[in-house]
Amino acid sequence: MSPFAFGPVYCETLSAQPGVYPVELFNTVSNGVIVLFGLAGFYTVYRRSPRAYDLYVLSAFLVLTGIGSGLWHGLRDPYALRYEVLSGLVFLFALIFFWARRLWTYAGAAVFLFLFYEGFELSRDYWGIAQRWVAIAPIVILAASALIAQTFVHSKKAALGGALSLSLALAALTFRTVDLSVCSAIPMGKIGRAHV
Repeated sequence: MSPFAFGPVYCETLSAQPGVYPVELFNTVSNGVIVLFGLAGFYTVYRRSPRAYDLYVLSAFLVLTGIGSGLWHGLRDPYALRYEVLSGLVFLFALIFFWARRLWTYAGAAVFLFLFYEGFELSRDYWGIAQRWVAIAPIVILAASALIAQTFVHSKKAALGGALSLSLALAALTFRTVDLSVCSAIPMGKIGRAHV
């Protein structure tokens, strides 16, 4: 039984002690990988495409998402959970818009983002039935697949990168989904491995 009455529960949460920092050590530390990817993004954009301002924004949002997730797992505080969720959603929506913008006009990207938002809103009906990230997975997969297919027309290599990213996101979602079912075998759970 989790000592916390709110938020998602992971294997680490089951043995966590309120008031101890970090509450979930492995989950907190593993978020450093997300922050490092964001910082690597800044460096890569600076070296390869210094005027790609959208990629700087995405790198910043990725860093903020890693920090937010680290705060949530470290504090298990409702405000930290809100920050984690919001930073992740801002990153997701920005990624969808900026990727679509590289394929179409601003108007086309805005329409695609609006359609994605509508799908996201439809998924809210299922948040109580399935984990929130599981409930929005179908719209994310559909949007990413459409973007990957359109990217393929312009660059097979970029489309492959997009497909690999989607595959890794689905692997992370799988780890997050099965986390509680493997607690007896892997007490810290697999959630941290989803970040690595």
